[in-house]
Amino acid sequence: MIHHKNVYLDFLSRQGVGSKDVVASSPASYVSYLNSVAKLTGMDVSPATLRTERDVQSIARRISGKRANNTIRNYCSAMRQYISMVEAEGL
Repeated sequence: MIHHKNVYLDFLSRQGVGSKDVVASSPASYVSYLNSVAKLTGMDVSPATLRTERDVQSIARRISGKRANNTIRNYCSAMRQYISMVEAEGL
């Protein structure tokens, strides 16, 4: 589960993520990436579990080998955007 999912989607839109998408929605992809992170780790994505770059690195290590490296990079990008949203929104 992703806490503050709607805030995250709004934040991504305000940041211009997906503004040039023609085929797929980048914000929807980012939500999908975070859902995958939650499923792979067995934890909710929330400001308590994902707040710093250290959290990103820790989660990336936990899921290493469970998905392709490129996919994990995508997950990390989505996690970093989540952290930016947490900081910007004061969550």
